Amino acid sequence: MASVLGSRVLSCFASNLDIKHRSRLQVRSLGDSDLTVLSSDSVVNGISIVGGRERTRTSKDQGNGRLSSKVEEKKRVEDNVLETLEPLWDDGYGTQTVRDYFDMATDIVKPDGGPPRWFCPVICGCPLKDSPLLLFLPGMDGTGLGLVLHHKALGKYYFTCLCTPNFQTLTEKYLPSERLVKLVEETVRKEHALSPNRPIYLLGDSFGGCLALAVASRSPSIDLVLLLSNPATSFGRSQLQPLFPILEAMPDGLHSAVPYLLSSIMGDPVKMAMVNVESKLPPGKRFEQLSLSLTSLLPYLSGFADIIPKDTLIWKLKLLKSASAYANSRLHAVKAEVLVLSSGKDNMLPSGDEAQRLKNTLQNCVVRHFKDNGHTLLLEDGIGLMTVIKGTCKYRRSRRRDFVSDFLSPSMTELKYVRDQVFG
Repeated sequence: MASVLGSRVLSCFASNLDIKHRSRLQVRSLGDSDLTVLSSDSVVNGISIVGGRERTRTSKDQGNGRLSSKVEEKKRVEDNVLETLEPLWDDGYGTQTVRDYFDMATDIVKPDGGPPRWFCPVICGCPLKDSPLLLFLPGMDGTGLGLVLHHKALGKYYFTCLCTPNFQTLTEKYLPSERLVKLVEETVRKEHALSPNRPIYLLGDSFGGCLALAVASRSPSIDLVLLLSNPATSFGRSQLQPLFPILEAMPDGLHSAVPYLLSSIMGDPVKMAMVNVESKLPPGKRFEQLSLSLTSLLPYLSGFADIIPKDTLIWKLKLLKSASAYANSRLHAVKAEVLVLSSGKDNMLPSGDEAQRLKNTLQNCVVRHFKDNGHTLLLEDGIGLMTVIKGTCKYRRSRRRDFVSDFLSPSMTELKYVRDQVFG
């Protein structure tokens, strides 16, 4: 897919970080008008960036060179796709865990003075031929890494994530939620112009769900599929509302306790720790592995204070409030196909009730409920996102679903699930 995120190479953001370990992310940023060409790979803090920079020439200067570069880019894109998936392909589930999320998030949120930007995790690999574009819109953390468990499987799309940096790295023009809505909307319109016959998927997690609904309401003529994980459109009814004024008045010295509070509210640490624990092990051995995984995970929870500092947390709560209000005011204008994933143990939002409200309000909405999961649904065990998308018949490569050409072979993880959960 000749994507504006792929064929037009955008400026890099992480040039001020120290080199640590092998690349895990390929990063590009989306500015307003200043596009730069990046070359000569380098590895910085687990992020693949580019050392050399060369400004793109204007349309007047490019001439025939512009045409040849487009042909070369198109050939490079075509050579870097998969024709089909082998049966029982490895979807990578369990190879990355929540610990990888914290390792990468700590690096990606470091101040760099740049705007919100798109990036693609390197582990995604090659997409399938003619696959649709999937844009991930993150929750309150803003790192864009909330799909770390699903990167390899979702790499069969043309998969790109949005990262919104911390409060102290942003200029005033990037503060309003309307700015983020326009950023996503512009990207969607450019991608649609390049491939008008393919759907564009917007995967919104919590706050990102509000952004996805807002963009869809402003783009009724574009073929969009919304995948919403515990969307924060119910923020006005959150059971945590009385606590938010306290956060603003809380002394900086006490803010270090907030991450532990948030982690217990937002997700189930046991579910997060179970991701790479083999389900077929004997109960004693399985409990031992779970204990080791949980023990190694708990020290990472303090990393929330670095990922969401106090000023950033207050700013993002304000963003969440305004984005929720705007999305709710525009629900009547959403024409897109919608899949809502809701949790039964969400201690942050009334997600179960909200899913039913959205199903009754939106024109084309399907709900899948996960009764044992918390707010951070996509970081917990037992959720194979690609499996859910296939199981609800939401995966398609054109305006109409073709049950033959859109068929995806079952993965090894899906086979193990059937073996363990269905047949015991």
